[in-house]
Amino acid sequence: MTSTKIARFIFLAGISCLYLLTGGAAPGATFTVNVAPNHSLTYDPFTVSIQPGDTVTWIWQGSDHSVTSGSPDQPSGLFDSGIKTSGSSFSFTFTTPGTISYYCTPHGSCCGMVGSVVVAGATPTPTPTPTPSPNPAPAQLLNVSTRLQVQSGDNVLIGGFIITGNDPKRVLLRAIGPSLVNYGLTGVLADPLLELHASDGSLLMTNDNWKIRDSDGTNQQADIEATGIAPTSDLESAIVTTLDPDSYTAIVRGKNDASGIGLVEGYDLDETANSQLGNISTRGFVEAGSNVMIGGFILGNGSGASTILVRAIGPSLAAFGLTDVLADPTLELHDENGALVMSNDNWQDTQATEIAATGIAPQDPLESAILATVPGTAHTAIVAGKDGGTGVALVEVYKITQP
Repeated sequence: MTSTKIARFIFLAGISCLYLLTGGAAPGATFTVNVAPNHSLTYDPFTVSIQPGDTVTWIWQGSDHSVTSGSPDQPSGLFDSGIKTSGSSFSFTFTTPGTISYYCTPHGSCCGMVGSVVVAGATPTPTPTPTPSPNPAPAQLLNVSTRLQVQSGDNVLIGGFIITGNDPKRVLLRAIGPSLVNYGLTGVLADPLLELHASDGSLLMTNDNWKIRDSDGTNQQADIEATGIAPTSDLESAIVTTLDPDSYTAIVRGKNDASGIGLVEGYDLDETANSQLGNISTRGFVEAGSNVMIGGFILGNGSGASTILVRAIGPSLAAFGLTDVLADPTLELHDENGALVMSNDNWQDTQATEIAATGIAPQDPLESAILATVPGTAHTAIVAGKDGGTGVALVEVYKITQP
């Protein structure tokens, strides 16, 4: 690149339960979506791609949920199942091309229980950016998170982040497991451990249970609670610290090599400092079903939109000595309401010229990438394996700014 400056960030994790299905069928086909499978606050699959004239049938596997067109607290009036119980069903036939979002009335706003139907004939439109004020400041990264099935060995949850700028940055890192049951998840990581490593790999600090410092056994409960975002389970982990600009790695593993669904999060506690969370990433083992890689990030502290490049990496990880990599990753980008903004399977299929011009295109044609300009709000990226494939993958986000 010549005039483009890149502030890249590879990212950590966040709590919306999202999932993917692509493909279509002949008009008149019926597609099934499960409502609250395994008592989760999700629709499975989250996104269905169909043809005009096809029908979607929702099957309730949990009670007290609805299928309501629109976005949380803003019904469109196209369809509404009403609140139903386990074993119920509801069907709707779609005739007009476009992307139709829907949500659960009781759990859409609080818990991100949303889904969408993409009817062929129209390309999903990215969320429009707000009208900027003169010379708007680009939004910066304020919170990042990734939810993943944490395994043992090389398949623990590994998140990297870079602090850019000149000033030290005060941050809070959290490893969440037991409290995820409050969001309908099962098989959660019972006792997560958190490690923070420096750029040279050396161990800076660890934490097992967030109220107690591992280093000296003293109580840090007041420090963590003062942030306003303390973990809700005593078995969850947290580190609050001030770090100089550099690259760092956070690792979440299960105590005694236990496995389960875990969430790693990073929070910027000092938005006014002349430094930013710049580079955030997560590497882990992507499974099928609800155990795909779900990454969330929030852009804020600025009125302008930001251009980002999101990548889903799998095959090229073999060059770093990793085995059982995700052979063909797919990627989705969703907005704060859960609506699909863009999706990609193989990065050269769409936006190839634009992505190559950034100078950071994926190395393998089977890897995925999305280049988008997004507002300073919450966003979610989902990495899954094509046709239910599993394996080690890396999700990355690069923030691209013009001089």
